[in-house]
Amino acid sequence: MTAFRTTATPTAGVPTELARFLRTRRARLTPECVGLPRTAGRRLTGLRRAEVAALAGISPEYYTRLEQGRQRRPSPEVLDALATALRLDADGRGHLHRITARPTPPVPSAPPEAPQAALDLLRALTVWPAYLVDPMRSVLAWNAAAAWLVTDFGALPPHRRNLAWFALCDPRAKELYADWEAVARGNVHRLRNALAGRTGEEPLLTELSASGDELFTDAWNEHEVRGPNTGHKRLNHPEAGPLTLAYTGYLLPGPERIELVVMTAPEGSREHTLLQDLFGR
Repeated sequence: MTAFRTTATPTAGVPTELARFLRTRRARLTPECVGLPRTAGRRLTGLRRAEVAALAGISPEYYTRLEQGRQRRPSPEVLDALATALRLDADGRGHLHRITARPTPPVPSAPPEAPQAALDLLRALTVWPAYLVDPMRSVLAWNAAAAWLVTDFGALPPHRRNLAWFALCDPRAKELYADWEAVARGNVHRLRNALAGRTGEEPLLTELSASGDELFTDAWNEHEVRGPNTGHKRLNHPEAGPLTLAYTGYLLPGPERIELVVMTAPEGSREHTLLQDLFGR
């Protein structure tokens, strides 16, 4: 099994995480979406380097050095200008700053301990499926409703209580998530965000890469990043059938960046009535 390193050892002229991120973001934009005219006969789908440089207010030569890995520590002002030029959201802007900062230590081998206050809050959320998850997608704690809805985390070995591994490697995930590919990609994008600026080997990534699932490789190479967010999950529950629940990720204070995820449904909906019947007191 080949070890998957989060950050390669820098070598002059070799593409860096910054270089790859800039290239993938540039390729996603069109002249029209940034207010530039499209010239006749243009075949390039994304923006040109010179166009990004002009939007960011830097020289084309300097921007080229960034994309070629020959310039690795742009100033915070340049990074903010690039984030604006490339239309990055808050997650992308933060990622851009983290991958150009000084390397940070590898992710701890063991998941962090969930704060007692968070565990108390989790126990109080009896009706709504909820769990605590760390940046590497390890599920630290969960309530009965989450175990019923997603999977019985308590029946899994501790090292398998991981949402990314579940989505990509557990065959039940494809049956459970109606939007399985989006869920799987989202977990990979969360991992990339969590590992920004980290160095060394990451066992979870090594295992996911060795699983043979092409979706992991494709999603990792997209260089998309995501942080805690809100949205909807559509599930095909083996007992309850199709369900749609809203979810919200609440980032808890503290350096561990633990997230409380809660799934809810509008009052009067089938999902609301079902969860009330199953887990209401």
